[in-house]
Amino acid sequence: MDRSRPRVLLFGAGSIGTPYIHVLQQAGCDVTAVCRSNYDAAKANGFTLNSAIFGNSIHLTPTIVRSVAEAAASGHKYDYVVITTKAFPSPVPVSAPSPSAAAIGPAITKDHTTIVLIQNGLLIEREYKDAYPDNHVLSCVVYMPATQVRPGVVEMGNVELLQIGAYPAEVPDGRQCAEALQALIKSGGGHADVYDDIQERRWRKLMLNCGWNPVCALGRSRDVAILKACDEAEEFVRQVMLEVAAVAQQMGYPSVNEKAVEIQLQRAKDRLGSEGIEPSMMADAIGGRRMEVEAIVGAPMRLGKEKGVSVARLEALYVLTKALDDRLAEARPSL
Repeated sequence: MDRSRPRVLLFGAGSIGTPYIHVLQQAGCDVTAVCRSNYDAAKANGFTLNSAIFGNSIHLTPTIVRSVAEAAASGHKYDYVVITTKAFPSPVPVSAPSPSAAAIGPAITKDHTTIVLIQNGLLIEREYKDAYPDNHVLSCVVYMPATQVRPGVVEMGNVELLQIGAYPAEVPDGRQCAEALQALIKSGGGHADVYDDIQERRWRKLMLNCGWNPVCALGRSRDVAILKACDEAEEFVRQVMLEVAAVAQQMGYPSVNEKAVEIQLQRAKDRLGSEGIEPSMMADAIGGRRMEVEAIVGAPMRLGKEKGVSVARLEALYVLTKALDDRLAEARPSL
């Protein structure tokens, strides 16, 4: 293969994956996209990206496959496997590789392929590192308002930022690996920062996600509608975020604190007067799709209990969103 053209397999070409197909192709990468529900549309027409940053009506034509096995059958050696699907870690440690980690196996070349996780939540990386101990794993936090409005068509707002760090943080050459991905993203017109300990950034976003995702999903309401629902709403969301911050501090991240909570809450209050934001869990609940209950709510709740932190609100939200997700699962057609 031409070493000047990194070969990338993107697993999960939806609302987050599609903009990064554009960025990676602009960076000169040879991109193969694994599609699931949008396979037929993408295979026939490619992808269309309408972005406040990159432009409108951008037509993307990566190689489209149905599975990682199909991608691996080409005989290509992938430099990166980028995972942009939702994160569904097991709530308890398991000895066997998770279905998600096992699924990418055919495309992984030992000591060569870098695994890139662009996903929400906590405790999502270990299953990949355990399955592929000789490969670099990069953990990424993404800020990007984007929605797949119909199969193969993505609408994206005016924010795109990828925060990158090695997992584990102290792995040899981890920062150099993260910086290589950063350079690739930047060369494609994207925005990326590298952190020595990406978990601090994960806790910061988790504080935001826990405050809004389960609340909006259960209330079937956008963030501003929640704030306007009653006098108690703002303080309830604040206390959820403070519980996350308290757990983060016990985990060794003092910068995730009350000040950070107020900054995040103010951003939602600044949207009053607009229609507000529809968090991903709310969109999934309305669409009858599986929600990231364990990664976003279950993980900080369990860590809080282990550390002796009061997480009563997180526990209540976990119980309710888990029950809702189970009921939605009953209504979903079997695959």
